[in-house]
Amino acid sequence: MDKITLTLGLAGLLLLLVVLVSIYIGSARAKKAVAASHEAVATFEETCAVIHQNTSSNAQINGAVDTIIEHYPHIDDFRVYGALLQTLCVHPSTDSKVILRFQKALIAANPNVKDQIEKTLKLGLAGRK
Repeated sequence: MDKITLTLGLAGLLLLLVVLVSIYIGSARAKKAVAASHEAVATFEETCAVIHQNTSSNAQINGAVDTIIEHYPHIDDFRVYGALLQTLCVHPSTDSKVILRFQKALIAANPNVKDQIEKTLKLGLAGRK
């Protein structure tokens, strides 16, 4: 075998390797895009149910709070959000970071009810053990 044939053969194999790796990476990205598009957004009632369950873990609570902040930040009925904030304050698996993040997001989206949110937060924190 001469050097030219050997070089062309190696270049062809290298080109084939690059094409196969590109196809593999492209298919992985397409699968991630399809999986992300099929994730359904939980309803407001489902996310509230997660927070109201005493058996919910900290990760589940964080996910529910993130969903509410992202998809349902505007307050239509303050009684619902007030009860949710109080429940979040006394939940056994919650932490202060989640409570404060939820409070700040609600105030940012609803500055007209800032006083009510702060009063409810004080009541909820007073109920903590």
